[in-house]
Amino acid sequence: MCTAAGADVHQLTEAIGLDPRIGRGGLNAGPGYGGGCLPKDVRAFTASAQALGALDAAALLRAAERVNESRPAAALALIEQTLGRPVTGVRVTVWGASFKAGTDDVRESPALAIAALMHQRGATVTVHDPHAVPTALVRHPQLDYAEDLEESAKGAELIVLATEWPQFRDADPKALAAMVAAPVLVDLRNLLHADLWRAAGWTVRQLGRPAQE
Repeated sequence: MCTAAGADVHQLTEAIGLDPRIGRGGLNAGPGYGGGCLPKDVRAFTASAQALGALDAAALLRAAERVNESRPAAALALIEQTLGRPVTGVRVTVWGASFKAGTDDVRESPALAIAALMHQRGATVTVHDPHAVPTALVRHPQLDYAEDLEESAKGAELIVLATEWPQFRDADPKALAAMVAAPVLVDLRNLLHADLWRAAGWTVRQLGRPAQE
């Protein structure tokens, strides 16, 4: 909704999080939820609501599932809008393979779903993750992988940050700008200090936040 309205999701979530009944912790924008628990639990909860005849609750839960399922396509739309062209033939680096930071779990990972979708559209996709490359390789052997962050950036025409690892937040934008083919980055987690990256010569788009030059 922030994207549609031209609003800033960071400002909105900060304001909502001021209400102590809600809190700030679970409001970060991102490319969808994944992992081995929440997707399964939501599906089971939806089925239980349907079986009990709680049809309004089932419809609400199913709507949440549909929104989550649509996030890879929404991310691709933002990526192609940033590029100004389809990803076909583009060398893309995806930072992140696990469904969240701090794990090597790639089950129903939004990062890998986005990487696979770009591969299907004809992009050359390299994935880097601090811990999850071995598990990602088993599930998506069609993708290329890099064990080192700097190695993953070499020759990239676009970097997509898809998992909120602190290693990506702490990366050196000036050093990386000298390695890529084009300094363009789409931050799907709003993890980076975008102004610092822009000052180093990068074009940065962040999910749910207005475009800036």
